[in-house]
Amino acid sequence: MGETEEFNTLAFEKRLMQLKDTQESIQGLSSWCLKQRTHHKKIVSSWLNVLKRVKVEQRLVLFYLANDVIQYSKRKNYEFVESWGLNLQKATPLVRDEKVRPKILRIFKIWEQRSVYDDEFLSDLTGLLSAGAIKKTDDESIEFQPTQLVNKVKQCAVLEADTDLRLKDIHDSHLELSDADALRTSLKERNNKDDVEKELNDGIACVERYTQALQREIVAREALLALLTSANQYYSTQRGEVKVVAYAYKNFGARVRVLKRKLDELIPTLPHAAPSPPQRDEDVPSPGPDEDLDLPAPADRTDDDDSKEYPVIHTRYTRIILIELFQNVSS
Repeated sequence: MGETEEFNTLAFEKRLMQLKDTQESIQGLSSWCLKQRTHHKKIVSSWLNVLKRVKVEQRLVLFYLANDVIQYSKRKNYEFVESWGLNLQKATPLVRDEKVRPKILRIFKIWEQRSVYDDEFLSDLTGLLSAGAIKKTDDESIEFQPTQLVNKVKQCAVLEADTDLRLKDIHDSHLELSDADALRTSLKERNNKDDVEKELNDGIACVERYTQALQREIVAREALLALLTSANQYYSTQRGEVKVVAYAYKNFGARVRVLKRKLDELIPTLPHAAPSPPQRDEDVPSPGPDEDLDLPAPADRTDDDDSKEYPVIHTRYTRIILIELFQNVSS
């Protein structure tokens, strides 16, 4: 894959799977990734996909590659820092094995010392790495229904109460079922054989009911433990996804603040707004409310109309209307 070629996902993933734990191999692929930084999202996505498929030793090598690219990108302000940050929380649970965990922690420590990521984010990664091992990986679907867990807890509570009741029945019986010699002596002292046999059968039935209740409770509690394990895994995954989203919004907010600062710096250099239109001249004379106005002669007046006189307007209402019209024309 050359610098100008279209990004080939399959070819790149093959290179990731064949990556060697040597400085030459890691730096060579790191340089290629940096040259192909326009495809940074595809590169990081392919890296995560391969990380899920390979053995734990190869996962460590892939983290070495990520470390090399991320640190160089931090110095050059490349997009890899943010792109990898969005996927590191999904990748970290995959390297919890004791064989590689100390070396992964060392990488996180270097990032902290060099301020590659903020302390809160690195603390989350360390917590994910130090948590208990999860059987399923993040690419496997985790089916969990909270209602099932609630119902199972209620069922266990009912079975526990039933078991306690069966145990109380045994304690209330007069037979010393825990001591064979005492039971034998007690039976010999009885005169009525039928009563002794009935009492013994009742005691045996109590023990059997108690044993059956215990078995039902054990089965229910095992199912409850399985549900609790699924719940822990489910909510751990959900928390990781929430952290990824929160980190993305945090970066977005930082970019918005940077853009706002740049806009604030540009505002003084922008041209001023167009001047507002001139206001109405307050010095234009207007007729007083008590002045009389003569109506102008019509434009098409004929000679026959010369003898006609136009009356002067004296009514107060008409004068007010004409004054307002005159003011509108003046303005």
